[in-house]
Amino acid sequence: MSIETELNGQTYRIGKLDAFKQFHVSRKVAPLIPKLVPAFVALSSGKDAFGDMSKLAEVLAPFADAMADMPDEAAEYVVGTCLSVVQRRQGQSWAPVWSAQGKTIMFDDIDLSTTLPLVVQVIRENLGSFISGLLTGQTQPQQITAA
Repeated sequence: MSIETELNGQTYRIGKLDAFKQFHVSRKVAPLIPKLVPAFVALSSGKDAFGDMSKLAEVLAPFADAMADMPDEAAEYVVGTCLSVVQRRQGQSWAPVWSAQGKTIMFDDIDLSTTLPLVVQVIRENLGSFISGLLTGQTQPQQITAA
C-alpha cells in the first residue's frame, strides 16, 4: 500500500507501517483522536484541504495543539515513526524524508507546515479504519451465530 500526495509543490509517497508500529502509534495518538477528526473529514471530502494553506492551518490547529500537550518522547515517536514511511519524489526516484538513525528530517525545506500534514496522512492511511471504528463504537467484532 502506498499513496501519493502533493504538498507545498512536492510529491510524497505515504507507505505502510508494520502492525507493531501501527499499534504503538495508535496508543500514543489515542488521546488525539477527537482532534484528528476534522483533518480526517477534510481528507475524506475529496477536496484538496492540504493544498490551501488557510484551510490547512484551520484543519490542523487542534491537532497541533493536542500534539503540543503530548510528552516530547511520545510526540517525537509519533512524528518519527510516521515520517519513516514517507518518501519524496526526486526526479525519477524516491528518497526517504526521515533518517531513523539520525532521528532527523532529510530535507531542509520540510518544516512544521509539511510535517504535520504528512503525519496526519500517514495516520489516516494506516489507522483510519481503526480510528473510524473507535469513533463509531464498532471496535468489537460482530458475533456470528450458528444457524
